[in-house]
Amino acid sequence: MKNFFNGRHPAWGLRRPASLKDNLHTILHGSNQEKERVKGKFFYMADTPNFMKKLGLAGEYFSVRYGVIARHQGKDADHRLTKQNWLDLCGKIADPLAIVLICEKFRLFTDVQVNGRGVVVCVDVKNTGKNLSVNSVSTAFGYRGRLVTGEILYKSKKMTPEQTALLDRPDAMSLPPVQETDLNIS
Repeated sequence: MKNFFNGRHPAWGLRRPASLKDNLHTILHGSNQEKERVKGKFFYMADTPNFMKKLGLAGEYFSVRYGVIARHQGKDADHRLTKQNWLDLCGKIADPLAIVLICEKFRLFTDVQVNGRGVVVCVDVKNTGKNLSVNSVSTAFGYRGRLVTGEILYKSKKMTPEQTALLDRPDAMSLPPVQETDLNIS
């Protein structure tokens, strides 16, 4: 994969992508010349916690490709995440409210908000070769609560009763904002 690794991955001796946090301003607001330098590259978001690896998100870390973010800027309001939304996702992607498996793809429900809706991150596990898998973000959007059938793999203990009730209903998985509580995941 061309331009995939920019920094060494400690476990494999391979290079980890450059940080999304360090490159997000260029991706969203850079000149055409600046954007050309990052076009096609992948960016590191967060390490994958062990509990997620056990659920099937086997990648060592989460990454997102330049094109995924750039493509979102021209979409509808639920897909237009702000710079702060993307930065928040870097911290929240490893601490979701729920994880659902749908057609061999993972959806991670977060408490990051866009247009008053909880942001859902869709993730594919990709093998990059050399014994390294990466959890690649394919899209992120404010969830409207359309009918979704899928296997709920994980529910956070910090979910409010209202959020839990929404997940338990097969026809509405739109999560309202979370209340601050402690979360102990091992």
